[in-house]
Amino acid sequence: MEPILKLQDITKSFYGIQVLKKVHFDLRKGEVHALLGENGAGKSTLIKVISGAYKLDSGIVLFKGREINSRYSPKEAEDLGIVTIYQNFHLIPHLSVAENLAIRGFTAERGRLINWPLVYHQAETALQKINFPIDVKARVKDLSVAKKQMLEIAIALSKSAEIIIMDEPTAALSKKEIEVLFEMIGQLKTRGIAIIYVSHKLEEIKQIGDRVTILRDGNNIATLNVPEAGLREIIRLMIGRDVATAQKEKTETQNDIVLALREVMNQHFARPINLMVRANEILGITGLVGAGKTELARLLFGADRIEAGKMYLLGKEVTVTSPRRAVRLGIGYLPEDRDSNGLCLNMGVRENLTLAFLAKLKRIFLDRGFESRIVKETIKSVRIRARSASQQVKYLSGGNKQKVIFGKWLEADCRVLILDEPTMGIDIGARKEIYDLVYRFIQKRQKAVILVSSDINEILEIADRILVISDYTIVAELNARETSKQEIIEYSMRLSS
Repeated sequence: MEPILKLQDITKSFYGIQVLKKVHFDLRKGEVHALLGENGAGKSTLIKVISGAYKLDSGIVLFKGREINSRYSPKEAEDLGIVTIYQNFHLIPHLSVAENLAIRGFTAERGRLINWPLVYHQAETALQKINFPIDVKARVKDLSVAKKQMLEIAIALSKSAEIIIMDEPTAALSKKEIEVLFEMIGQLKTRGIAIIYVSHKLEEIKQIGDRVTILRDGNNIATLNVPEAGLREIIRLMIGRDVATAQKEKTETQNDIVLALREVMNQHFARPINLMVRANEILGITGLVGAGKTELARLLFGADRIEAGKMYLLGKEVTVTSPRRAVRLGIGYLPEDRDSNGLCLNMGVRENLTLAFLAKLKRIFLDRGFESRIVKETIKSVRIRARSASQQVKYLSGGNKQKVIFGKWLEADCRVLILDEPTMGIDIGARKEIYDLVYRFIQKRQKAVILVSSDINEILEIADRILVISDYTIVAELNARETSKQEIIEYSMRLSS
């Protein structure tokens, strides 16, 4: 079948570093062509070249057999029928759902006011097509991460797209929402719409993919038919080696309790929350999207106030009224939305690594020589891949951004590290590196980790104990060695059904 999109010898460089090296890629009508590779392999750069966000240095892009001008823009790409759903939301937070859906073409007669009833009706119609019931007048800034993701999909499908690029579309979706998305993808395929699907979840690729192209270090490594490709083979091609990871033996520890909540409640938690985590322990917290996992993490870090109950740190009652207070007490937090809440994107690696350390100091000045030494040591220890300590973190891959946040808390010498979806949107190689950092962290004296994750496989792999949360209530405490994925799912749905 003649491809609807064909890329030949695509080359792209940034600051003299070649990111894409004569990459070739083709896409057929009605297929899902997955794009895989480690963070930094060139996937995001390639899809931004296709979408017109980046100008290629050399090579040819053919759409329906016709060469596209190498200087074309995102607007021109959309006019051709190439629509991109990026991993980082391209929404306007202070506008409503309906306004975001209609932003490129409000329904109005020339010289007259906008026909708001019609705008709302069209928005409701677009959302009904993806079975996504939501108030079209709601502000986007008030939506959950999952709802923002579904809105992005609705916006893409409301346009006359012939090619849809999906960059990690399921990263923040629940199992039910993923099923709805996959059903939509099936419907799009029957209509001849082609999809470029970028994901680190290999089981998704096996479920919906037709072909997969693997990039490594900016090079084409292979294009395979998904039904014939084994997961082990795909992983080996992605990272160039077989994956080996440090393993943590799960043990029941009777070490000192590092952090505990007793009968805690606030605006989100109407029922008392009780939990504790011991030294050298990884406490896993899991549940469905919207169950209250992130709200619990924010409460522990002081981003949300405790209105009733008590919190203890190493047996001493403490009051955490703000994140700054949490940092000074030795509590660190890697948030779910790393770009918005975990990093200063326009600052360098150096500044981001020392922010939490500075928050613990009573003085506002830091010796530059001392700072350079600890930053250099942290970059080496955490294995952050950056051109230099001054490189702005917005140019780092997802995995390296996570390692910068992790390194920040290592420098701050925190006792408790709260990790909220720490491996969301990062590749399998970086995921294993994050796990290794977690294992190294809890080996130190009086250190504990609270791992918040919707990925049950991840929770089962590295947690010692597991708390299941549903409808803002802890419904089960399970031994990670004795429980199963099925049992966790049953508890997760207990109050939701």
